[in-house]
Amino acid sequence: MATEQERKDVDFKTFDGLTLRGWLFVGPEGGPAVVVNGAAKIFVADVAAWLGRNGVTALVYDARTLGTSDGLPRSDLDPQKMAEDNSDAVTFLQKEGWVDPDRIAVWGFFYSSGIALEAAAFDKRVKAVIVQGLMPEWYLNPDDQESLVARAVEDRANQLRGHPPAYLPLLNEKGEHLTFFKYLAEMTPEQKSHLPTWVHGAKKSAPTFNDSLTIQSFYRHAKWKPTHLFASVSPTPVMILTPENDEIVPPEYQKSIFDSLQSSQKKFQIVKDRSHMDFLSIDLDELLTGQLAFLKEVLKF
Repeated sequence: MATEQERKDVDFKTFDGLTLRGWLFVGPEGGPAVVVNGAAKIFVADVAAWLGRNGVTALVYDARTLGTSDGLPRSDLDPQKMAEDNSDAVTFLQKEGWVDPDRIAVWGFFYSSGIALEAAAFDKRVKAVIVQGLMPEWYLNPDDQESLVARAVEDRANQLRGHPPAYLPLLNEKGEHLTFFKYLAEMTPEQKSHLPTWVHGAKKSAPTFNDSLTIQSFYRHAKWKPTHLFASVSPTPVMILTPENDEIVPPEYQKSIFDSLQSSQKKFQIVKDRSHMDFLSIDLDELLTGQLAFLKEVLKF
């Protein structure tokens, strides 16, 4: 039965000396733990709280350069560094002493799905990985890539001359969401019209939310192609959940990635009647009960 659990403010150091801050939703002493990837106060705190109530200590934190965590310049996304930070989160959980150091999993959704899989591929202290709404390849829109990369190279030179980093807003002057990523550029006009909703929701949930990204963020994503690393997830148990009507990444492609994984303990689940845009509006019991059962099976608790 789910119970109320303690939520603690925590922080931990990364390998390169940043302090990342978030919340620890405390489960039973000596029990399993999950590193929940995603902006702590925007998307995934409810997921972490649910896990804590149901017997799994859950760590959620703001990624580097975002929210309450360290890192300059602000809103400077580096998905490869974020994947590496998962290892430091695991180290924190092991050092903290409350959980079983040999029963730690990582969890990701949408943007952080590839980050979680990359983390599991390299760090075998991770004993299970769960991802949903798999978005593994953040290609730039071909029509924009040449100009964006050129701007990023110019920005690098300008910063070395002492200028501040250049940013791009998530929303333009018309309130439309940027579509520099191929995933977004290929959406229908109707689908694109719903994109600004998450930005407005993030501002409401987290007053410190910055609705712009550094140009270097786009430069790094143009180079980040983690799918070739996913074969190394094996033998770590893996669960992938895919919205039945995902309009951004075809469910068939997500299933092909699952099929390519060689882990002996793996599970694929289609989340019925859900699309990418309304996936997180699902009831948490409905979404997470099967994931908890998977963790109980592979982590043996």
